[in-house]
Amino acid sequence: MELAQWKEKLDVWFNDKEPEMFSLLERIVNMDSFSHDGGDVNKLGETLTAWMAEAGFRTARLPKQPSPPDERWMDGLGNTFCARSHAEEAGPGVAFIGHMDTVFPAGTAAARPFRLDRAADRATGPGVLDMKGGLVINMFVARALKELDLMPVPMTLTFSPDEELGSPSTTPLLGRVLNGAHAVLCTEPGYPGGGVSVERKGSGHLFLEIRGKAAHAGRNYEDGASAILELAHKILAFNEHLDLASGTTVNTGLISGGISANSVAPNAQARIHCTFKTVEAGRRLVEEIRADVAKTFIPGTSSHVSGGLRLYPLTFTPKVQALWELARQAGEALGRPVECIRSKGAAESGYCASILNLPTLCSLGPEGTGLHSDAEYITPSTLLPRAKLVALTALQAAHAFDASPEVQL
Repeated sequence: MELAQWKEKLDVWFNDKEPEMFSLLERIVNMDSFSHDGGDVNKLGETLTAWMAEAGFRTARLPKQPSPPDERWMDGLGNTFCARSHAEEAGPGVAFIGHMDTVFPAGTAAARPFRLDRAADRATGPGVLDMKGGLVINMFVARALKELDLMPVPMTLTFSPDEELGSPSTTPLLGRVLNGAHAVLCTEPGYPGGGVSVERKGSGHLFLEIRGKAAHAGRNYEDGASAILELAHKILAFNEHLDLASGTTVNTGLISGGISANSVAPNAQARIHCTFKTVEAGRRLVEEIRADVAKTFIPGTSSHVSGGLRLYPLTFTPKVQALWELARQAGEALGRPVECIRSKGAAESGYCASILNLPTLCSLGPEGTGLHSDAEYITPSTLLPRAKLVALTALQAAHAFDASPEVQL
């Protein structure tokens, strides 16, 4: 079947679906799903997979793997959910991936719920762009392709709980669920003007804990060992790895410590975030940060760092380039040209391309701006065209790519 014929069938199917799409979007935007609130995230996951089950998909809440001994905070994260058109043994086929979690804490949805303003062509609410609008696209596209019986291969959808934290619990599961897929489409926020990402930087997340020795800061300062002062030295050391020209950033974004202003600090903590363009650069950067942590600047202090490389970079491999060409053709067929974007942000799509070696595209979701802020919005008029873009790209990918060789992980 030709691209034009697929488009015609999809146009008919989606013709009356927009109200239903916005109804689902309103429902899930009005559900809090802060990354650290695993219970709320799982409630959203149950809602999404119940919808997929009604659409005829096999759904599952995947069991979590044990958290690393020094990262027990991960025990509180939600689960990864998935939906499949076929039995797991049939393989992943074409995959649609996205994350459920947002950066907004509990109560935000009630404080500023979903609002659709047709006149201004804006829809607002926490996570509406990043990335609940993309989840709605994935779900309706999969349903459309199933009901129209157009896909010659299976379809797999993943819903992750912790992407905003670097997907520490999700990444190993993506390796198990998506290994050997034909192609992967990620509906992270689309760029205004038809932008689709073919490149993304990777990111690392690290947690630094420093122990010192408490003492009165006036009477016997010399008996103490300041964990905060040790942290200050380490932050400056980390900053030496900043290289904007090569796309490497290091940011100590959260710090805490001490017990009082007149006490030598017996403890200090910091969360460090870094970005990089290649897997090799990321691994090297993490090792350099670990080496800085191993150095002691203030005698009597000790340090421990956990975490590391989290989200892998999406690189413009030949497979990514081939999938991009299919998206470009889909955009032309729809009369809405797409633009090739090289993004500075990281996403789960990078792991699929760099580690699983799969044809992968990102930023296929609805267009908008202001993500991670109260000003976040999507442009509603792009929701339906973006869904058709994803559907036509998926159909072409199902015919153009064989199942990829599985990678040894």
